[in-house]
Amino acid sequence: MNLSEVILQLLEEVPLFFGVPEELLNRHLEDASLISLTSGQTLLSPGESCEKIYVILSGRLRVNSGGLSDEPLALFGTGETVGEMSILDDSKSFSYLIADTDCDLLSIDHASIWSLINDSHQAARNMLNILALRIPISERSIHDDIESRQGYAGLNHVDELTGLYNSQWMYQMFSRQIHRCAMDKGYATLMMISIDQFKHYNQQHGRLGGDQALRTAAQTILSCLRPNDQAARFHGKVFAVFLPRTTTAEGSKAAERLRQQVEHAVIVTPSGDALPQVTISIGLAEVHTEETLEQLLQKTESALQRARLSGRNCISN
Repeated sequence: MNLSEVILQLLEEVPLFFGVPEELLNRHLEDASLISLTSGQTLLSPGESCEKIYVILSGRLRVNSGGLSDEPLALFGTGETVGEMSILDDSKSFSYLIADTDCDLLSIDHASIWSLINDSHQAARNMLNILALRIPISERSIHDDIESRQGYAGLNHVDELTGLYNSQWMYQMFSRQIHRCAMDKGYATLMMISIDQFKHYNQQHGRLGGDQALRTAAQTILSCLRPNDQAARFHGKVFAVFLPRTTTAEGSKAAERLRQQVEHAVIVTPSGDALPQVTISIGLAEVHTEETLEQLLQKTESALQRARLSGRNCISN
């Protein structure tokens, strides 16, 4: 198939294809195919051979290790890829891969990926970076499954209330992103987001209302993310977003767009009752590769506190 301009623009932001010339993408991905899934449809089941890499063009996929109704191990959104681990040994899937929403995927066979890697040093480098991030997570998932079978509580990387990744995942992945910045001599920005006067909101509208406000804020954050951005619920009413290859000036623009989106987002309870909108304060900090994640978090929290002291519903860096 000939890749459309829209798909090519999206692929340019996908980590696996970042920096790969458009000419090479068109040449080596000509056998790729489009797949559309409806919400809840299973793409892969445990024991099935995984012979493709999938790029999510729209929507979201989830990974379940046990039953289809279990809490997901991970969520993958627009611009992300799944199936890279299978490139190593054509292994069988050990979990369910399910459409969390209606979604469109670009399906690429292993032969096309290897052809691209052989023809592009940048694609090979991108694949190594991705595998370096994914392998520890796979090992962690296997360890958790063993613990679960032995009667221990395994680590869940997804926050049950909001659907975002949780703080345990955040500490692991954000640390790796800082290391990757250092290796690539790159740059990035960390964004910390807090719902304003959330305690008062809970008192006014009850815990269910507060929970729905958190869900709405989380979904709004997800809708504003670029393919390479990573978001997590840090704690309570606070969220964190890692913005790779983003200056603080660019991060400030993204933060302002997000602030406006949240301010106008409609909050509706499961029963259909409309609740007042919330506002957010945002702190930004530039990632310095010589600092630890803890130091970066402290710096970003200080910026967030300045935003709160400036009257809330604003941005500080």
